[in-house]
Amino acid sequence: MSNEYLHAVREFELDCVLGEFPPVGRGEEPPRVLDVGAGTGHQAALLQSLGYRVTAVDLPASDYASQRVFPVIDYDGRALPLPDGIFDVVFSSNVLEHVPDIATLLREMHRVLGPDGVAIHVLPTPAWRWWTTFAHYPWVLLRAWRVLSGSGSRRDGAGTGDGQAPSRRRIGPWSALLWPRRHGERGTTLTEPYYYGARWWRATFAAAGFRTEATYPAGLFYTGGMLLAERLPMGRRVALARWLGSACRVYVLRSEHAAATQAPGR
Repeated sequence: MSNEYLHAVREFELDCVLGEFPPVGRGEEPPRVLDVGAGTGHQAALLQSLGYRVTAVDLPASDYASQRVFPVIDYDGRALPLPDGIFDVVFSSNVLEHVPDIATLLREMHRVLGPDGVAIHVLPTPAWRWWTTFAHYPWVLLRAWRVLSGSGSRRDGAGTGDGQAPSRRRIGPWSALLWPRRHGERGTTLTEPYYYGARWWRATFAAAGFRTEATYPAGLFYTGGMLLAERLPMGRRVALARWLGSACRVYVLRSEHAAATQAPGR
């Protein structure tokens, strides 16, 4: 899958959550946004073009480190090299499933978020995992045909693409072809749907001091093998999401302390 199509997927998902961001007001200080796991920085650049003050962080070993289009601060995946309480928004897109020490990073996000700030995360769903597994073997056949015909590369990894970042785990090519590898850092291919479920994420966010204020599907269908890739237009993917399930889900979080202080006024 080309970066251009990945960016189109990410633009769709960012547009889906923009209503959760505080507005950029004329004559006012622009809201400060932290983009965690920014990848190429494409979404960070889009947010900055809309008037937000954006800080982006990612691992130096990111698969997209050599393709950055926005200044990205390297960090270790655990401690954010930033002061307390300075951000109005902490944002991530298809990132948290790849974090081994999720509890530590979420506590760090809580630390750098201002008292009235909002955390917005876009995460893969159980439907994405199920359909990615189901589409794995057709993808293998297509990959094999491309390699044999000379139109593909043996370096292409199974299970990557279609809007999801490649798994950080390195698995031999034959095992990856015979059985789809897990995408994130928890469970197995068979148990990942549990870890991608809203119940697990709500509990994980709560343990870090966040309250889930809202959660809803992003409304776009795709799989990890990127079967059909750019041949399936966005409009079709939106329609398929209504029947087959959205690939990602949005979580809007507030600090438990902020939620408690705002409750009497509601």
